[in-house]
Amino acid sequence: MRPSTTRRSAILGVISLIGSLALVATPATAASDAVAVHNPLLKEVLAEEEEPQPDDPAQSALCQSYLGHPNPYGNPAPNVDQIVADTVVPVGSQAGCSAAQNETTIAVNPRNPRNIVAGANDYRLFNARENRNDSASFAYTSFDGGHSWTNVAIPGLTITAGGTGAFSWFDGSGDPVVAFGPGNTVYFASLAFSRSAPLGGQDASAIVVNVSHDGGLHWGAPHVVAMDGVNADGTPAVTHIFNDKPWIAADPSNGRVYVTWTEFTYDNDDNYLESPIMASAGVDFGSHFGTPVRIPPSLTNFPGGITPYDQGSNPQVGNDGQLYVAYEASVCATAACDAAGDRDATVVATSTDHGRTFRHAIVDTNYDFPDTLTGENFRLNSYPQLAYDRINEKLTVVWSDDRNGLYDATTGASVRTNGDNVVSASGNGKNWSRPLVVGTPQDEFFSAVAARDGKVAITSYTRHYDRNGINLDYAYWAGSGTQSLSRAATQRITTVSENPQVQFLAVEPDGTEVQGVFIGDYSAVAIGNDLRIHPCWTDFRGRPGVNTPNQDAYTQSIQLRR
Repeated sequence: MRPSTTRRSAILGVISLIGSLALVATPATAASDAVAVHNPLLKEVLAEEEEPQPDDPAQSALCQSYLGHPNPYGNPAPNVDQIVADTVVPVGSQAGCSAAQNETTIAVNPRNPRNIVAGANDYRLFNARENRNDSASFAYTSFDGGHSWTNVAIPGLTITAGGTGAFSWFDGSGDPVVAFGPGNTVYFASLAFSRSAPLGGQDASAIVVNVSHDGGLHWGAPHVVAMDGVNADGTPAVTHIFNDKPWIAADPSNGRVYVTWTEFTYDNDDNYLESPIMASAGVDFGSHFGTPVRIPPSLTNFPGGITPYDQGSNPQVGNDGQLYVAYEASVCATAACDAAGDRDATVVATSTDHGRTFRHAIVDTNYDFPDTLTGENFRLNSYPQLAYDRINEKLTVVWSDDRNGLYDATTGASVRTNGDNVVSASGNGKNWSRPLVVGTPQDEFFSAVAARDGKVAITSYTRHYDRNGINLDYAYWAGSGTQSLSRAATQRITTVSENPQVQFLAVEPDGTEVQGVFIGDYSAVAIGNDLRIHPCWTDFRGRPGVNTPNQDAYTQSIQLRR
């Protein structure tokens, strides 16, 4: 996803690690219009600007310290490393380390639970134009229930992935999302982007979809949903739009597919104006997409309420064809978003006309994290994920926030984060249950959700197993409906706690190196018709016995109780 900058410099930008201002957070109760929210609102966060920073070979990522030594982690089984034929980074601060993979997605064939497709930001391709490895979109495909995996580069998105014409301008791709349609059709949505703006303005960007018709082994050329900064004929153009953070949902009964994303919009001086969630629909299995539609209200004659200062959209399609889109938005009295009662919120928009118009429901106040967890360096967000149970036709939305964090009542500074998974359910997208906290007294973040046949599973990273340190695990909570999740036991998935600072560093203005500033912006879980869940997360062990610690995409097949 796009960082809080006017350039996509997620792994190179200097990430601010100073805690944001806040007061004492509140428990998971439905928020009133006057509730106080204390960390900066999305409007402020999304408007921040950071300058990109080159990857200096004189700097040394933590992964280099393991080179020449045995991998300190043991056999990860039953956790499964999805990465096959990884490459070694040739230059830069990670030279000698295996390439990173992060920001995971996963989906299960609804008719064949042994066919699973996952994906990630994959940094194994070398970009000669940049003289370094850059992010690419890769699919990881399994036909044996997740025991073994085939890795496939999604074709045509960038210069390193065979892109031609307009796509030859793009240096990197990522923000992967996969979804199954009818039969063996699989959709892979990505962001493609350039690292420069040759004519000024914003870097070129595109929201694209590649399609597979054989369960994820072979992929067609990219289909454009939205593109700015480069014309269809391949000539560059000035743009004041940057497209970011796509998500995709497919109707399993026909060829209709929906893509949502965030459209960052700037004025002629590149000052942030707004970032509305956009939607586009296709009806022919992803071959063509319609004119994008704006989901949130406009700032013109803004009456107060949900603003177009948004990020983190997540769509689902109901059995009746209704489209639901969860996202985070600033909810403000005026467009300035400077009143005491202004807040960020988790919102779900519903469309009954195939994405042409939307009504909105505020689920709850979203108590955003400070810049990072206590003691950590990686960036955070509180964006929601949405699941739709095709058996009982219920919606479940989940997000992670810091409503129970400890803040200094005098200075407002974060003293100790306490990230929690927050969950709510609805039968119609309009009326939502009282939000429940699911988790431990330690930090949880980057939550994901899957639901089927009345069973709901939430997954997230957790610091529960290293309560006084920085190491991370991945865990899940499962129950029959959302109410039971508040009583669900924490089920550890990873077999050992892991150091997340292994790759991606930044340099503070005073010259201090900061390790582990990027681990991706979300994680994933999917469920099959056999009620097996397939969590998918960024792991930090690499492949013990084969290479040294690095970021890899991992999974595990777990049977839920029937």
